[in-house]
Amino acid sequence: MLKLVKYDFRRDRDKFLAVFVITILVQFVIGFTVQSDQDMFLMNITSYAVAGVVLLFFSLRTFGQNLRLFNRRLVPVPVLYTVLSPVMLFLGSLLGLFLVAYIHLAVDIMMFSTSFLPEKFWQISAYTVLIVFWASAYSMLLVMFSMTVAMSVRVKGRVWIGIAVFFVIQYIISLLETSMFDHKNITLERAFRFEVSDEADKLNNIEISQYVLGLLPTLFEVVIIAILVFAIVKLVKKRVES
Repeated sequence: MLKLVKYDFRRDRDKFLAVFVITILVQFVIGFTVQSDQDMFLMNITSYAVAGVVLLFFSLRTFGQNLRLFNRRLVPVPVLYTVLSPVMLFLGSLLGLFLVAYIHLAVDIMMFSTSFLPEKFWQISAYTVLIVFWASAYSMLLVMFSMTVAMSVRVKGRVWIGIAVFFVIQYIISLLETSMFDHKNITLERAFRFEVSDEADKLNNIEISQYVLGLLPTLFEVVIIAILVFAIVKLVKKRVES
């Protein structure tokens, strides 16, 4: 598995590294052009979020390439590795992006102060990292399942079929979760749910309702992930055999 992850990274290494270089350059531009600490902080977060989306796009592109290569027998590895390798590549890239963001934050704190940080920032930050990793893997597998279904049919308009499958599956899962659990405990619902304090003298107060994953919703999502992985593997095997 790790060999395939390394192979996938080396194949698109320049693209992944370009995302990190551009993100770092954007931080310099923001630092030199934005005067307000709070505006700069929000723009920093936004730029890192955009970088994360781009890394997700590249990882999904890698998965699509692996499907085609596997179908041609050019990548002689277990199907499960073909499925999980892009996920591991994305999560590793996301971890690297978080490390860059925290190094950037450490430099800002050393050069300036922590006055621009909201209260409870470190608790919120640790909670957000955990949720982002979980929600990212969960969402990526949904997209990968949709891509696999679309590439398994031999008709025109496969892109639209994949888009339709994604929204239908997402709607069904969301409907099941909201009917079974409190919406406040659902991962994708909680990912960025913050509350801003109304206190005039503490405008930067931010709170979150809870710092832990809901047990039952998380178990439900683990089952969904297992089903998605199983279904993707079966579809890829069927695609190869056909």
